[in-house]
Amino acid sequence: MSLIFRLLAATALVGGLAAPASAHETILRGRLVFGDHEAATLRILDLDTGEVTHSFDVPQPNPSLDMTADGRFVVVKVGDEAGTVRFFDSGLLREPHGDHVDIDKADPGFVDLTLTGDKPAHVLSGHGWITVFFDGQRPWVRPSEARADLIPVAGLEGGKPERLSWKSPAPQHGVAVPLGNDRWFLSTPNPAYAKGDDTSASSRPNSFYLVDARDGWKPIGSYTCPLMHGHAELDGVHAFGCADGLAMLKADGAGSWNAERFAYPDERVSSAITASGEIMVGNYGKSGSPFTAFLRIDPSASSAKPGDVFEIPDGQQVCQFALAGDGRTLVHLAGDGKLRLYEVAPTWKEVARFDAVAPFDCAFGAQTPTPRLALSGTSAYISDPIAGTIHEFYLATRKQGLDYSVGGAPSTIAGGPSGG
Repeated sequence: MSLIFRLLAATALVGGLAAPASAHETILRGRLVFGDHEAATLRILDLDTGEVTHSFDVPQPNPSLDMTADGRFVVVKVGDEAGTVRFFDSGLLREPHGDHVDIDKADPGFVDLTLTGDKPAHVLSGHGWITVFFDGQRPWVRPSEARADLIPVAGLEGGKPERLSWKSPAPQHGVAVPLGNDRWFLSTPNPAYAKGDDTSASSRPNSFYLVDARDGWKPIGSYTCPLMHGHAELDGVHAFGCADGLAMLKADGAGSWNAERFAYPDERVSSAITASGEIMVGNYGKSGSPFTAFLRIDPSASSAKPGDVFEIPDGQQVCQFALAGDGRTLVHLAGDGKLRLYEVAPTWKEVARFDAVAPFDCAFGAQTPTPRLALSGTSAYISDPIAGTIHEFYLATRKQGLDYSVGGAPSTIAGGPSGG
């Protein structure tokens, strides 16, 4: 199971690739859930018919959407003053049958669960849980509560949603990582930021705890990670982006966690990580400057080598990226509007390039319409708010696929293992 730390917030792609089946079986491609830059709606594109089949009202345009690891639920951060978070059921149900997976389509709709709080930010899912971290307000602005809300997926599936909460000691740009068996990694606030005297102090945590929820959230391990940002899990190995390298944690047979530091090859850092197959990939750059490179991360190694760094062509920034399910192809959408495909291993190589959309501002929080990248199965999808279209690209054949004319200004999107 892969646990992905999602920074690419916006529409959710819910689908999958099934193995070959007998002639009487129909393999469904799934649904794409997407928001709009101008209209306060959440819509569904049926990838089997190419038609927009459902539309739901939301309080305002451009909701931030994160797809859960099971591909069924979408966490909807509304973006209002109340910090409202809703949960949307795509209606896609999967049933494994050994050599293939059956996909059924049920009625989609919002789940009867609403969260509110100060500055909802990082959303993670895995090991049967969804976590939403409310960062709290800057301490020098006003008092506030920072917390992590923990939602069991089984409750959403059964129509009886539940919620646990962990209260942070102080505001922080934090993260709660589910590990299974009531164990969690929980970030700890930066003391300088929490004190509130220094307005230049970073909201990023400098460490995190291993805690046992069954024992009153008691810390049973502590790990340093200066200016922590970015997380991914691959085959039980957790990677956290830190200012002094990647914190790599792996459980041993006795249930204890061993921590090692994965050294960067130079003075740059990584703050967003994606994982698939046997490899991880992070963005790479100098803090305070645009990131213009990618870093290949081998979880079994102790450090990165210069050859693990890939400088993005044409001086482009990282912007949005996702690692395909094969664990070999990195999909990258840059501000010049081009979609680039890179072979990650054994050596970095650009293998395809498409003029996907018009150039756009990929700065965080840009007010102009922003295309978004999502993956499902062996396809990449890019929303085009200017053309009112969602473009498909086939990763296996490296060819441009269908264009879905959906109207409006489709923009917000998230799906598949992603960073950016």
